[in-house]
Amino acid sequence: MVHIDYSQLAEKYGTPLYVYDSKQIEDNIRRIARSLNYRHSTMYFAVMCNNHKNILSVIRRNGLGVQINSVHELQLVKKAGFKNSAISFTSTGISTDLMKTLIREGIRINLDSVEEVDKFCTLAQNRKFGVRIRIPKSISARSLQATNTNRHSHIGIEEKDFKSVLKMADAARNSITGVHGYFASNVLEMTPFQHYAPYMCTMASSFPDLEYVNFGSGFGIPYAPGQKAFDIKKILALFALHVKALSHKYDRPIELIIEPGRTILADAGSLLVQITNIKHLNSNKYEIAIDAGYAELARPLLYGSYHAITTVNTTHRQPVNYDIRGNTVLQNDFLGKNRMLEKVREGDYLLIRKVGAYGAVMASGFPGKEIPKQLFL
Repeated sequence: MVHIDYSQLAEKYGTPLYVYDSKQIEDNIRRIARSLNYRHSTMYFAVMCNNHKNILSVIRRNGLGVQINSVHELQLVKKAGFKNSAISFTSTGISTDLMKTLIREGIRINLDSVEEVDKFCTLAQNRKFGVRIRIPKSISARSLQATNTNRHSHIGIEEKDFKSVLKMADAARNSITGVHGYFASNVLEMTPFQHYAPYMCTMASSFPDLEYVNFGSGFGIPYAPGQKAFDIKKILALFALHVKALSHKYDRPIELIIEPGRTILADAGSLLVQITNIKHLNSNKYEIAIDAGYAELARPLLYGSYHAITTVNTTHRQPVNYDIRGNTVLQNDFLGKNRMLEKVREGDYLLIRKVGAYGAVMASGFPGKEIPKQLFL
């Protein structure tokens, strides 16, 4: 990462302030690309994790496509200069108007249900589309840091409905050319992916016009101390192994697609905040109040997620045990608890780390606050 003087940034731009490091983003992209050792592969950036225009510019400059989930994101990525051929759409509950737009624009689309396939085939003929696969509950992340799991999900098309959607496609002279999958976010375990890869490729082999297998993402990063880094190289090699087998079966190259977002952006962003008050709780414990909270960073309250918190320009001070409270009316709005930090004073600054993904994009402004500023370096 580049050296950043956070105190100067706070004085110049104010707080709370999201700060992004473009070099770190590019380093992460290159690291993933090196691990994606398969000739016929494509990487789409998951726009939902951060849609800042400068981030999209870096993504496009580095040759990635974009994975979008809404018409708003479609407008954003087109404004950022992405060609329609570099855009992939996967979501649920697609309206007729949105589907017409995607068809008109020629966006690669993965459909989530039998009903969406029927809708698509009513609106379009002689076209290609993909289907989202229902992932069984037996392939699931068990660890607490994983979010958005499929344990209670009905997303995707089940294997028992493959014949029906193939028949619909054939009647409209359409082709089902790809499969898409997703079972959880921020997964650090290897085991679920080791079951997921062969399952996806087995499901993909049900479609005679297959051109791609999109594994989505879900790759985790270590947020908390002691968490082991996700071995993305190992998992991408496993994906490649199974897609190569599919290519051999079909006697043509099958494209391997992934959609990383968190892996590219999380550690490239920090939230700079200022201490507004320090409350003495007991002889060994203090509570810090800061000028940010759930409104600016929802993950700690929403998921119970851990983010490292560090002081700015407080070297050689005595460590103190702090809770860090957000400045909302929510009684459980804490950004961190029991954190040993060098002793701080009101007016000092703190950095909340690894918030580049699902940070600013989830900011709500609740209750009655402004959306935090974002600075791109």
